[in-house]
Amino acid sequence: MATFDEVILKSLVCLDMKDKDGQHVVTTLIESAVQQGLLTPEHKEEAITAVLRREQCASTALPDGIALPHGRTDCVTDIVCMIGIHPGGVDFGAPDNQLSHIFVLLLVPATVGCNHIHFLANLSRRLMEQSVRYELLAAVTREQLLQMILSYTDEGLMS
Repeated sequence: MATFDEVILKSLVCLDMKDKDGQHVVTTLIESAVQQGLLTPEHKEEAITAVLRREQCASTALPDGIALPHGRTDCVTDIVCMIGIHPGGVDFGAPDNQLSHIFVLLLVPATVGCNHIHFLANLSRRLMEQSVRYELLAAVTREQLLQMILSYTDEGLMS
């Protein structure tokens, strides 16, 4: 299984999303993954269904404008990460009733245990930092956004 940094560096990034709701954000991110070759076209619907089914169980939205939708599927062999920035935000069922602006969608192999939980925990620690969220929302390039995620450690931002 790929390391945290490897998954982040291979991530699809969609800046300036305009979708009208969370279901459309999920669909747009997965369709973009197909266009970029991270997912085969024949697996698109399976991936969308897996993520939306997981969302129906319980919202993966966190406070402070963050959502971490994810789903288990046989259509991937390693974690596939898609990051979307939605400046206007959409209602994704956050516990603080705020709109979600930062979406990190994961497709996780169905046969892998709970390794994605460690990935989500690592990512969540970074996203809980207000300065990281501000920088992600201000990012104008994929590289800038990914570097911001990778530059944060448990001790804070690296210089």
